[in-house]
Amino acid sequence: MPRCNPWQIGNLGPRLPWLLDCAKPYRPPFATHLSRILCINSRLHSLAPRRIMSTYSGSAGKTKHFKIQKHKLPASHIREYPRATIDDQEEVLHLAIKQYTPIKAAGDGKNAVTIIGGHANGFPKELYEPLWDDLYERLQKQGVHINSIWIADVSHQGDSGVLNEDVLGNDPSWFDHPRDLFLMINHFREHMKRPLIGIGHSMGGNNLVNLALMHPRLFTTLILIDPVIQRYPSVGGNFGPARASTVRRDRWANRQEAETKAKKSKMFQTWDPRVLERWMEHGLRELPTPLYPSSQTSKTLPTISADPTTASIQPDPKTEREITLKTTKFQEVFTFLRPNFPTQEYPDPENNPNPQTHPDVPSWTSPKSPFYRPEPLFTFTRLPNLRPSVLYIFGELSDLSAPLLRADKLAQTGIGWGGSGGVEKGRVREHVFEGVGHLIPMEVVGETADVSAEWVREEVRRWRGEEEEFRREWENVPKSQKAVSSEEFKGQMLGDWLEKKKGTGEGKSKL
Repeated sequence: MPRCNPWQIGNLGPRLPWLLDCAKPYRPPFATHLSRILCINSRLHSLAPRRIMSTYSGSAGKTKHFKIQKHKLPASHIREYPRATIDDQEEVLHLAIKQYTPIKAAGDGKNAVTIIGGHANGFPKELYEPLWDDLYERLQKQGVHINSIWIADVSHQGDSGVLNEDVLGNDPSWFDHPRDLFLMINHFREHMKRPLIGIGHSMGGNNLVNLALMHPRLFTTLILIDPVIQRYPSVGGNFGPARASTVRRDRWANRQEAETKAKKSKMFQTWDPRVLERWMEHGLRELPTPLYPSSQTSKTLPTISADPTTASIQPDPKTEREITLKTTKFQEVFTFLRPNFPTQEYPDPENNPNPQTHPDVPSWTSPKSPFYRPEPLFTFTRLPNLRPSVLYIFGELSDLSAPLLRADKLAQTGIGWGGSGGVEKGRVREHVFEGVGHLIPMEVVGETADVSAEWVREEVRRWRGEEEEFRREWENVPKSQKAVSSEEFKGQMLGDWLEKKKGTGEGKSKL
């Protein structure tokens, strides 16, 4: 065994400083023996699996009812589209995650839930904090507690976009984030106490549905707030927003100007003040950035110090730096629509797209070129297989939630193989907010919490009943018999069931 001195051991030194200090005064053979013991343990410790709980820069923020922890986690390996990254397709992207844990402990946790959130395109995860606060209060009144809430910015937006800005390409896929969320849940599994409930808005609703399709038993229920899931693309719901974002303003002289412009905007005027406050804090960032490496000097006059003993004029730090969007308008537009342009080899991508670069162009809809977005349409085709129960929350004025479109989703959800049973079985329901558009969690925060809490209460009650029934049945099976076939299993297997099926024609092999 190679020699090493106790004062040279890196892994156990910080963990057992008193032991190392005790070893120093002694001479061999005791010091040598102790050194070797520590070396062995040090190597074993370095080989043991360890969970890296890293974080990312910036303030965690604050809410009324939660303490907030930030986490940084590698995203899933190999993205849906090769141009999601600039150079190397095996480049490691990271997620910026926030964990919200109630300040007041959940007690025995028997009636507590874990929530996984999903955000809309271009909207940072922090905009949903007022909803979490209101939902906490409503659930407390219903006798339901929250273990924790987890939400991550998709890899190319918000804080995740800042983490990855040096390696991001121009071709993000909505299907990447469900895989990233699955890794997040698995990584933090000790905090993911059942039942898990998904609450997703817009694109975030689509993300959570695809996560549930990937792992059907993961979520007990889903609350989908005006999700972008549809049979056909929409001019108002898909193409219009992309065109508007292409020419949107994304640079202001200072934060004060950005706030003034926001308050004059018709969109922001309908927002809950708490949400608008978080947009100003988390939706914007100061220059310089890789997109805008140079910053012009603000024209705002500096404030004069009120202290008569101060000779110099101090600039106001809040007004002196230029401001831009944290999620670049380019990444926002890339998320709305994916290009499918004609090329020399494929001059008619509408009818004959490149199968290598565009294998997912839907055949049943139009237009498919020059732009398309496959995930909302593909996800719609899989709604029949959705296992968790679903509460749809729609906005009457949303371009995505016209009566016919709402009915189409309700009729499809959960009715197929492996599905929940759908509306007929009471597993799918809708709530429509009148006079509200697509931005439901920004405009009617408390009302959204009211509707969601009532649904969660019912689903938790159902889940507890099913869990108790399963527990009683499984506990009645002796431990020695839980991993072997039962007498009933053996009797059925050796019975005449196959002959009976063949007799009726049901057992004929098609191979």
